[in-house]
Amino acid sequence: MKMDVVISGVGGQGNIFASVVISQYAMNKKLNVFGAETIGAAQRGGSVVSHIRIADGAIYSPLISRGQADLLVGMECVEMLRHLRLLNPKGTYLFNSMRIQTVLNNMGLDEYPANEEILLAARKYCPNGYVIEASALAKKLGNIQMTNVVMLGALVKIMPFFDYKKMKDVVAASSPARFKGANVKGFEEGFKLIH
Repeated sequence: MKMDVVISGVGGQGNIFASVVISQYAMNKKLNVFGAETIGAAQRGGSVVSHIRIADGAIYSPLISRGQADLLVGMECVEMLRHLRLLNPKGTYLFNSMRIQTVLNNMGLDEYPANEEILLAARKYCPNGYVIEASALAKKLGNIQMTNVVMLGALVKIMPFFDYKKMKDVVAASSPARFKGANVKGFEEGFKLIH
């Protein structure tokens, strides 16, 4: 068993928390996990990328090479496109339609591509993907910073590797006490986003 996961987003979206939850879930299954984060200017809305490598055998590097990721979780649309090359064309992507202005500035773009252009580029490269409005749902639930747990809930629905109850337990156990109830609710609602 081997699964390579890339999570791309922007500082403040909870990329690292999502990475911790996925890693802990895999370790609970007695699998080997090796991971790395690139956080750059994350606290200023900069790019954040997590590499999570999961296997029942040895893992020799924490970084995922181009075309090797089985799963790409994109918490922001342009960041997802920027890291699409890491995804295996036979892999799966989960894409949050959130747009954050600082990403444009970091990439030297004047304006966002239209959602249709982003989806066309993603589908041309990898036809197996899902697009959700995780940030919109998180905001509706009371806190846009719950985007990460909404994404984790949706992820469970599309990847058979993840068990709903066990993953929800990891979300609860990994959450600070004051956010535990909200995070679990965000996870549950994210699961319902994928039909």
